[in-house]
Amino acid sequence: MSDREPNFARPIAPHRLRIYLGVAMLTTLVFVAMTVGVGIGLIEPTFTSDVIANLLFGVPVLLVPLALLWDGPGENRSRLDKAAELTVFYLPYTAFSQIGYELMFLIGHPLGWWKTTSDPGFKWLWWQYGLADTRYASGNPWTFGLEVVGVTTGVIVIAMWTRLIRPDLPAESRIRCLWVAFAGIAVLMSSTAVYFLSEVGAGFNDIGQGAFGLWFKFIGENVPFIVLPPLVLYAVHLQIDYLTWRAGAQDAAALSSASHGSDSSWHAVPAADGR
Repeated sequence: MSDREPNFARPIAPHRLRIYLGVAMLTTLVFVAMTVGVGIGLIEPTFTSDVIANLLFGVPVLLVPLALLWDGPGENRSRLDKAAELTVFYLPYTAFSQIGYELMFLIGHPLGWWKTTSDPGFKWLWWQYGLADTRYASGNPWTFGLEVVGVTTGVIVIAMWTRLIRPDLPAESRIRCLWVAFAGIAVLMSSTAVYFLSEVGAGFNDIGQGAFGLWFKFIGENVPFIVLPPLVLYAVHLQIDYLTWRAGAQDAAALSSASHGSDSSWHAVPAADGR
C-alpha cells in the first residue's frame, strides 16, 4: 500500500470541485426558474419547454461524473484517492436525487396532486417526469413502495455523507459510516433494478412522450444511477479494507511496543536488586 495517507474526507481537487458545484448551481437554477416560471404563468408547460429544460439540466447532470476522470497538472491520484472521491461525490448525487424527486411524489399521492392536468403550476418539475413515466401519476403501488424505500434510504445515505466529509472523524467511526453507506447504495441499486425491470416486463406501456420520454427521460437521465452504483460499492470496499488493515497494523504495533516495554521493565528488576 502507498505510504501517503489518502484524504478520505476532502479528496476532491479544486478544479473538479468547481465543476461539481457549477453543475449543481446550474441544475438548481433551471429547476427553480422553470418551477416558478410555470407556476406564475410566465412559461407555458408545453412539450417544447419540457425538452429545452430537460436538456439544460439533464445533459450536465448526465455528464458531470466524467469529471472524476480528470487529473489536474501534476496530480497523481492513487486508486484509493479515486475511490474516496467517487464516494464523496456519489452519496449526495444519488441521495438528493432520491429525496428531491421521490419525496414530492410520496407526499403528493395522498393529497391528490398527481391527477391528470395541463396546468401543473408549481408542481411542474415532478409533473413533467410523470408524463414520461406515468406510473408516478397513476398511483402505481410498486412505484409507491419504491418511493418509500428511496426517500428513507436517501436520508440515511446523506446522513452518512455529512459524517464522512468530517476530517476529524475517527477511523473506527468512518468504517461504520462506510458500511452503512455501502448498505444504502446496495438498496438503491436494487430498487433501481426493480424500477426498470418492472417496466420492461410491462412492455414499456407506462412510458409516455414517445422517443424523448423513453430514451432521454426514462433511460438517459437514469444512466448514472445504473452505471455508477457497482463502482461506488467497490470504492467503499477499498476504503473499508484499507482502514481496517491500517487499524489492525496500528493495534499490532501498539501491542508490540507495550510488550517490549514490559520486557524491559522485567529485566531491569534483578539489576536493581543486585546493588
